[in-house]
Amino acid sequence: MAVLFFRSAAAQSLTSILLLLAGCRLAAPVAPAAVAGQFQLGDGDRILVLAPHPDDEVLGAGGVLREAVEQGIPVRVVFLTHGDSNEWSFLFYRKRPVVLPRAALTMGTIRQREAVVAAEALGVPAADLTFLGYPDYGTLGIWRFHWGSRPPDRGRLTRARAVPYSTAFRPGAPFKGEEILADLETLILEFRPTRIFVSHPADHHPDHAALYLFTRVALWDLQGEVAATLHPFLVHYPRWPGRKGFRPAEELSPPARLLAGFNWQTRGVNEEEIAAKRQALTAHRTQWRYSASRLLPFVRPNELYGDLAIPQLRPGGAVRLLEDPVGEQAASAANDEEGEASELVDLHGLSVKLARDQVEIGMDLREPLPEGSAVSLSAFGYRPDVPFAAMPKLEVRIEPHAYAVRDQLRLRPRSTAWAATRGRKLMARIPLASLANPDRLFLQVRTSSPRTPLGQTPWWIVELRAAPATQQAAMDGSSTSESTAAAADVKAPW
Repeated sequence: MAVLFFRSAAAQSLTSILLLLAGCRLAAPVAPAAVAGQFQLGDGDRILVLAPHPDDEVLGAGGVLREAVEQGIPVRVVFLTHGDSNEWSFLFYRKRPVVLPRAALTMGTIRQREAVVAAEALGVPAADLTFLGYPDYGTLGIWRFHWGSRPPDRGRLTRARAVPYSTAFRPGAPFKGEEILADLETLILEFRPTRIFVSHPADHHPDHAALYLFTRVALWDLQGEVAATLHPFLVHYPRWPGRKGFRPAEELSPPARLLAGFNWQTRGVNEEEIAAKRQALTAHRTQWRYSASRLLPFVRPNELYGDLAIPQLRPGGAVRLLEDPVGEQAASAANDEEGEASELVDLHGLSVKLARDQVEIGMDLREPLPEGSAVSLSAFGYRPDVPFAAMPKLEVRIEPHAYAVRDQLRLRPRSTAWAATRGRKLMARIPLASLANPDRLFLQVRTSSPRTPLGQTPWWIVELRAAPATQQAAMDGSSTSESTAAAADVKAPW
């Protein structure tokens, strides 16, 4: 899980991170709903658990794994990383800093061994575990910046540019987006799961968000070959799941700010499964010794899962993805509680509209964007007939009097997209051709200012239903110059 994510953030002003989106409540195209009810595992199920780090498999699906083993249901657990960049827990475990690459690799190997022991506590044999070995704390960076002709990423502590573990699924695989995607697709196609338990798109740990996004693309690529239900589990979210410590009688509930926009389900965990789950967590010794009080709140009489409610955006239609009815009062109260004033650059509204041959994104701030602050909009398209590595991955950075567009860090012409600010309103328009005329769109917004660290919304997915003219242009191979000219002619809506 890398609960260290919170501790590391503390060194960068944890309070600011927690407050940056404090009070935001999500509003999706479907009405808010409470947990829909319990689901049960069935005889025909095949259970795949995708864990960002060793210990996340227990936190998110330890009870599921135990029940599946008891019922004789096939299971497979895949770990995206070895958790080899959790330096604070390593310091606590080793009693000395772990900063050199060789020492970090040793800790990654230790965490792999811990995962094997934890699996035994749940009844899962080591043969059903797979370790991919991609860089801990680096996979969201790979998702954003390392596809196609871009060079591989580098491990934060290991300094490796390819999977460095001989026991990994594919030693030597470069730290690139298409490599992660290929591994996931191979494993999913080989195992053919009916249910996939995976980290959550609203999770504030970058590896957790990244694994969900890669999994989504993998399942779209395998559509028609594998039909599996996604069950995303949340681990890192501000002020959630509440008080620390062991609370075996208190059910886990979704954060209030994530009730809308997600379809939540729960499943019961019996006393035997609770005991097995706790025992499995203690097997992750490097994490347990450091932060048992943060792990134990996930040992409850239920496990909770909530996937995105994905809207279909039709020509002329709009959806509101983010809305904040409590706004500044909640942020102000939180500031008072922490005794710290914070210069908040925060969204309290986010909407998406399909306008002719463009996607229009409207954003509302609590206050006008101060000098030195920025809002970054990520927009990645997907279409089944183009490899995802070849699809544009745009980031529009909006500042008070300027904007810039990049694709995997490469600066693109300003006509690739358009953005502007006016007071508390921000607007961005991206021609569908700049996104390679996608069928689906990933969206996320991040906010930053000189006095506060990065804030973030969940990653959203929107299905696009293009207008006939746009569809025809895509079939005719409309030129980039035509699409950029359309963007250049866009006028501000105010």
